[in-house]
Amino acid sequence: MTFWQGFTQASLWFYSERYSLAELKIELIAVGDELLMGLTLDTNSNFIARSLAKNGFRLAQMRWVADIGQNIHQALSEAWERSDIVLVTGGLGPTHDDLTRPVIAGFFGDRLEPRDDIRNALLRRFEKRGFTPAPGWEVMVDFPTRAIPIPNGHGAAPGIHFSQDNRELFAMPGVPGEMIGMMEDYILPILKKKSTGQYRYRVIKTVGASESQLAMLIGDPGKLLPVSLAFLPSNDNGVTLRLSLYSNTDSGESNSLITAEHLVSKAVEPYIYCKDESTIESVIIERMRKEGLQLALAESCTGGMIAARIVDVPGSSDILNRGFVTYSNEAKCELLGVSVSSIEQFGAVSAEVASAMATGARERSNVDIAISVTGIAGPGGATDTKPVGLTYIAIAGLKGVEVQRHLFAGSREENRKRATFTALSILFDYLKRR
Repeated sequence: MTFWQGFTQASLWFYSERYSLAELKIELIAVGDELLMGLTLDTNSNFIARSLAKNGFRLAQMRWVADIGQNIHQALSEAWERSDIVLVTGGLGPTHDDLTRPVIAGFFGDRLEPRDDIRNALLRRFEKRGFTPAPGWEVMVDFPTRAIPIPNGHGAAPGIHFSQDNRELFAMPGVPGEMIGMMEDYILPILKKKSTGQYRYRVIKTVGASESQLAMLIGDPGKLLPVSLAFLPSNDNGVTLRLSLYSNTDSGESNSLITAEHLVSKAVEPYIYCKDESTIESVIIERMRKEGLQLALAESCTGGMIAARIVDVPGSSDILNRGFVTYSNEAKCELLGVSVSSIEQFGAVSAEVASAMATGARERSNVDIAISVTGIAGPGGATDTKPVGLTYIAIAGLKGVEVQRHLFAGSREENRKRATFTALSILFDYLKRR
């Protein structure tokens, strides 16, 4: 049996076995023209999917729907037919394009009627905020007679909870803060009570190897059964290996996951940077803090992206001394001491200039380690000998300077993100080799 034959058989086994268990089938419908037009990034669906996974569930389906009553109704009909739980976001506000509330009521053969408890709660909220509501706000008082209002601790419009035929529908506002509150405080506790089983996960995060390289190292995934293995590559986070197992009992799954995690970890050990939800920058910060090391950054094409990732981690001030964003040649010379002759002879994007940037940042900051990045992010700026994506990353420490050449292939944003993660990867590897 070849590797891919084993992989296919393992995938088919997991698919059929997964749905033979008493798993809650959950579907998400996100309502809004702005999502379909690309005007708003759908962070709600991302949060819901991650929140469900964190709590032992997963989405079976997810779709976007326009602010058109017929489309919303059709999506509800299809989701209700095949799922145990239907989640809806968007369309609960007071404007003319907020159609979710009346469509849901009609779908269940219900009607909207004003509710005094909702009106009073809204008035108290307006008064507390010193806010005079705009005309039309009372639309949110109309509520399906057979539904349960989901409290909204972060906004105005209540959510909607319909329960029928041992299935549940939960509709939440599209405002992220309001949706998050309802998911965490109301919906997830109900799902946990309904579930007869759950997913359990192990995460292994890697750096320095591609998805295909890791797959070859691990070999036939059939040896991991009943655990499923997923490869999750990312331009700015390496490749995450996710081991998952669904079970409606507590017996055996812990041992199965532990065994699978051990097998995979042993196969890819040189490339692992953590086995939890930590980021590579948080792992770096913790390690540097323990060793009492200080860091300086000299960024050109990344424009401060490395510093931004580091300072996103609480406690980063313990290790980050300063950062230089030296985008121009003049800044490289004035702030980092790069010689004009080096730039004229080798160019700003070169191993020599990257080395001088890292050395200058380290000396001027009086730190243990400095990282520098200089490259051509694109789409312009390339030459015959220096294409778009060419990037040099240098690290300066007690034992001298190391420089790496990389050629990234992507958009301007992708190249900058890859350069940022690669710089962090180089720093992680440097610390591991100390």
